[in-house]
Amino acid sequence: MADEYQFSNNAETTLAADMGGGDTTFTAKTGEAALFPSVGAGDGKCFMVLFVEGSTQEWMICTVRVGDDFTVTRSDSNSFGAGAHIYLRLNATILATFLQKGVYRTNGGDPNGLVADYAGEEMLDTDNDIWYKQTSGTTWKKMSST
Repeated sequence: MADEYQFSNNAETTLAADMGGGDTTFTAKTGEAALFPSVGAGDGKCFMVLFVEGSTQEWMICTVRVGDDFTVTRSDSNSFGAGAHIYLRLNATILATFLQKGVYRTNGGDPNGLVADYAGEEMLDTDNDIWYKQTSGTTWKKMSST
């Protein structure tokens, strides 16, 4: 899973060719993909897209976009025809990753090695009054001392 969600305003396009239920790549209508964020393999960034065709919908996580070509992770296996609508959307999965004001986790000591509850989680080391931010996996970076 990527560590950082990317966003852009009013990003939408249509599918250039049919996409089968097991496909993990697709091509958008020529020139419209530029409205979506750029994400590359291994850069830890992603964005959510919603496919809609008639009453069929599927959320996908885009982990690579190069030009009009997208690579996605899928949780369903719906097929979509050329012309299906594709939208970049904010959803509950993404919103659940954001720290809410006044809500944070504490740990008695350096949190390195601990699994974050969500990407980019912040944690207070109560023994040393030091804030840490999760950077990837079980790695935490010291933010500042209080």
